[in-house]
Amino acid sequence: MHDIILSRILADASRELDGPVTQTVIGGHMVGVAGGRAGIATRIGSDHGRQPEPTSASLPATLLELAERILAPADDAAHPQARALALAAINALTPPPQEASELPGQQLIAEHGGGKHVVVVGHFPFVERMDREGKVFASLAVLELAPRPGDLPADKAAGVLPQADFVAITGTTLLNGSLGGLLALCRPDAHVMLLGPSVPFSPSLFDMGVRTLAGAVVDDTQHAFADIAAGRPFKAVRGTRSLVWTKP
Repeated sequence: MHDIILSRILADASRELDGPVTQTVIGGHMVGVAGGRAGIATRIGSDHGRQPEPTSASLPATLLELAERILAPADDAAHPQARALALAAINALTPPPQEASELPGQQLIAEHGGGKHVVVVGHFPFVERMDREGKVFASLAVLELAPRPGDLPADKAAGVLPQADFVAITGTTLLNGSLGGLLALCRPDAHVMLLGPSVPFSPSLFDMGVRTLAGAVVDDTQHAFADIAAGRPFKAVRGTRSLVWTKP
């Protein structure tokens, strides 16, 4: 199912106006691609050390050609961050709709998750401030590949997702291949939100069980890419806005 998801996202991006790749950036936490518009994505892997920028010879000429690398096998990548750069290119190609609202996705968790069973896939910084004692939510579970105190290991997903009323899933699951399996575990009536700067505003995701897309748009490429190059995480990257788009 995961390859189907990626193919549908790529198909959505291919309907937009293509342009030449004019700039890429790889930082300790994020990557970015520019070509007319700019897009960003979370870097692959937990090693935040510096990696070389891809050479112009190794980069596809256009955003769409770079975006197509999202379907390449991980062991066939021309660069360690090739798939992250491909997702950033998809985000550059796929503009948010006019009806998207400017607010952080975590705000929807509080608004829609009150009194409900909530699962967050990915240890976002905001989970440290969320209620884990049942005062706001009926229950709150955080699934994480590298669990911190209070988190559940990611392999416990089958035990908690089918009971969840509201599920927030990190957009990095588009890169690590786990999104399809996670969506399959969610109830049809659950409110599923895909969350984070990697999330594309792709309408096809609404056909696959996602109800809300909470991603980001780059308004100031110069500032955003400078902050990414400096190794800053998304919350500290200037020139970006968080937007949410809920299924019409």
